[in-house]
Amino acid sequence: MNTSCIEACQKCAVDCERCLHIMIGEELRLNSDCPRCCRDCLDICLHCALALARDSHLAVRLCEFCADVCEWCAEECEMHDHVQCQLCAES
Repeated sequence: MNTSCIEACQKCAVDCERCLHIMIGEELRLNSDCPRCCRDCLDICLHCALALARDSHLAVRLCEFCADVCEWCAEECEMHDHVQCQLCAES
């Protein structure tokens, strides 16, 4: 079990939840999917952490997909000046 990956997924999920909470109802810049990407990233990070915790044979493939989702989310969140959006992008 890779504890550091599990912890990174959990941190990212929490940061996405905080960002999502802040961005609900905010006026978004054109072409920004910030709340949507946070929701997707939150979900996939939690699934990834659980798969890693049980040493699933699908964990590697799931982690690869999770990394793609996290990169997309970071790009979207970087468009906003809110502190939590920046922390989410960093996660």
